[in-house]
Amino acid sequence: MKIRGFLPHKIWIFNLFLFIFLIWWATWEFRAVNWTFPQYAYLLIAPTLLFFVCSLLTPKHFDDEEKDIEAHFKRIQRPFFATYFFAVVAVIIDGNILSDEPIWHSGRYGHLVLLVASISGYFASSRNGQIAVALITLVALFATTAARFWFPR
Repeated sequence: MKIRGFLPHKIWIFNLFLFIFLIWWATWEFRAVNWTFPQYAYLLIAPTLLFFVCSLLTPKHFDDEEKDIEAHFKRIQRPFFATYFFAVVAVIIDGNILSDEPIWHSGRYGHLVLLVASISGYFASSRNGQIAVALITLVALFATTAARFWFPR
């Protein structure tokens, strides 16, 4: 049994780990919210969507003797990027729904890049295109982290 790796798949595993970690960390800012059930249910939208994205990324089984991660990625590409897009949208508007955070601030530039990257990933058909999307997403996640947590607004 031979497993053929795919670089964008590996980068996306790290991207998702980082994004989920950042969501967890950002949730700390909502500690003073006087929670209602609808607010809490809304807060669970992004992690639930990202769980689905992670489950798509993880192959359940392969049809042949050779395990081809690239072929698997191409099969799940559209639902993967569509779901990721909606998770990013949920993250963008959570501060506006749960607190007094403005809909637009300096951290939104990185989120905008994440949205554009997810749309690009939805349509990109080449290996190099998928590598570019995964790397741009990684850079945007780090840039958004820097803008949000290391540089005051």
